[in-house]
Amino acid sequence: MKKILALLLITFLLNSVSAVIIKAPAVSLTDKGYIGVPINIQINVTKGNGHVFMDTMPLTELDMQGSARIAAKVAGEITGKDMNRYNTYIVVRSDVPVVGGPSAGGTMTIGIICELMNWSLNKHVMMTGTINPDGSVGPVGGILEKIEAAKKANCTIMLIPKGQRYVDVNGNKVDAVEFGKKLGVKVIEVGSIYEALPYFTGKKIVMKEYSENPTIEKKYKSIMKKLSENILKLANEKYENLSKKLNASYVGYGYQKVLLNDLTNSKTLLERANDEYLKNKYYSATCSAFNALIKLETIEHTLKYLTGEEGVKTFLTDVQDKISCDKKIVYSKNITTNNFEEILAGRMRIAEAEELLDNAWKSYYLGDYDEAIKYGSFAKMRGDSAVWWVSLKEADNNSEVINESKLKPLAQQYLDNAETISTYVETLFPNLPTDELENDLKSANKAYKSGDYLLAIAKSIETCVKAEVPLVIFGDIEYSKKYARNKINLAENLGITPISALSYYEYGSSLNDTISKVMYYKYSSYYAQMDIDVVKELNKNSNNIKNISSEIDIVTNEEVDGKEITSKENNVGIIISAIVGGLIGFAGGYFARRASA
Repeated sequence: MKKILALLLITFLLNSVSAVIIKAPAVSLTDKGYIGVPINIQINVTKGNGHVFMDTMPLTELDMQGSARIAAKVAGEITGKDMNRYNTYIVVRSDVPVVGGPSAGGTMTIGIICELMNWSLNKHVMMTGTINPDGSVGPVGGILEKIEAAKKANCTIMLIPKGQRYVDVNGNKVDAVEFGKKLGVKVIEVGSIYEALPYFTGKKIVMKEYSENPTIEKKYKSIMKKLSENILKLANEKYENLSKKLNASYVGYGYQKVLLNDLTNSKTLLERANDEYLKNKYYSATCSAFNALIKLETIEHTLKYLTGEEGVKTFLTDVQDKISCDKKIVYSKNITTNNFEEILAGRMRIAEAEELLDNAWKSYYLGDYDEAIKYGSFAKMRGDSAVWWVSLKEADNNSEVINESKLKPLAQQYLDNAETISTYVETLFPNLPTDELENDLKSANKAYKSGDYLLAIAKSIETCVKAEVPLVIFGDIEYSKKYARNKINLAENLGITPISALSYYEYGSSLNDTISKVMYYKYSSYYAQMDIDVVKELNKNSNNIKNISSEIDIVTNEEVDGKEITSKENNVGIIISAIVGGLIGFAGGYFARRASA
């Protein structure tokens, strides 16, 4: 009983003294409409095993819980802390019911960082903005009401998401900066937690930047050059053969026009692929040539169907047999420290080929033979690409064969992350179609349960990327690009050749469409992180890998908003910690003496 009392006393002292307390603006619905209100958030971080606990009063919506988990993850990455070794406790209190909760995500991230680093906060700063997994700050509603909340909390600086300075009010644009001035609140736009942190702490954590590894970059180029050469050769030969065959055949005006148009489109793709190859953009060239191949494969089997040379059912049966053979090849490969990424890519493509074939059979049984051929052709080529990927590297007898069960904890971690982010996005965007996300999650769960942990990781990444695009689509695309490139460089610094990450980065940089660019930069950063995580998981009980991801650059006495804010106030935190330590020691000693008496 005395031991329990001692523990309770220690817990009380830690929670009441060492906790970070930060204010956030919220919106409450009243009889007079929406008003801004400040809420109090208390944050404690203790040694633990990765849990995030939340206590809210009044009850908030599920989106705040999703924000809290992402906030903890981002805070860990920014500070270089492994959050699997900590538990995070968040207590939210408000005098009135608040509407929604994701807008406190950025604030919670700041609070967790300060708790992890034992930094004190400037109580005159407030922030609103959702938190995205890459550390960027996302848009929110109720900007003007939240500026009013900052005024009520006696805050002089209000941070809002970048791009939200001008607020639409009944068709009129209101300048949030000017609105804040009238209230004595300076409104500042920030795009990421890195930008926001100095205003709260007077300290700036600089994203640790890593340089490219020329040797690995050269190795990547060599691998992808060979792949693009093979696919370009295959596509160019197929185009020449089909051009002759289509010109020598006639299948009716309508079909002839469609097929000739598809042939022209495939030629355009091939010209782009050849141009990209000459510019050393080998993955981009591979993608363009592969898309041309899908069109050419469709033309070939449509022509065979129309001329009576091949039945649709026979074609789909052949494709099914071909994919079964491809799958055996992909899954017969040993997973090693040298090829795990290529095996993952191959398994992912086999899974996609099987999904495409299912769609082909559905179209066939619905009597839509044209669609059946399109899906079947795509499925066949996707199966071929799976074999290409697992054959990218020569067998390396020096590479360690991986027991896939070692990746089970990592697969579970990626699956949990995918579920958190997808739920978060669904609550933020309730009208957004989520069928694809749900299907990807089901596939990830299915792969995990069957012990296919690499595929579970890949499907989880697929879910995360698709879910995150709506979060960052209106954000700073250069931030996403820089974030991805830095992840790639970090992987290279660990001696990894991040083929998928480099490929997606290259392809994203070659696109003009903003949504597609963001998506491929996301794929790039996720796959680079996956490479890092896999290598660390396999070496977690050894010293074979350099632990550089925990290094961070901290700049103190940072000049923020034209005013130098020093870190003197942090001495208070140190003094308080010393007092708490003394009290804990006294309490522990007292009860120990009583127990031994």
